[in-house]
Amino acid sequence: MQKEIFFTEEEMQIIRVCLHNAPIPYDQGEGAKKLKALQEKTGPPISREEPGISKVKYDLTPYGIYDDE
Repeated sequence: MQKEIFFTEEEMQIIRVCLHNAPIPYDQGEGAKKLKALQEKTGPPISREEPGISKVKYDLTPYGIYDDE
């Protein structure tokens, strides 16, 4: 008898990322086939676009480094 388990979208994203980044031992032999089957069931991780940090500007002219921008 199988028990049905439901995951939230956030939990599924965690599972997708973990399967995508599975350690080397699971990428070899019979484990590779099972890993691939699980990855196909869950799908690829959903990528997100996050704004990066702004570029920090330092005055390095005292050290002979000049910004050519």
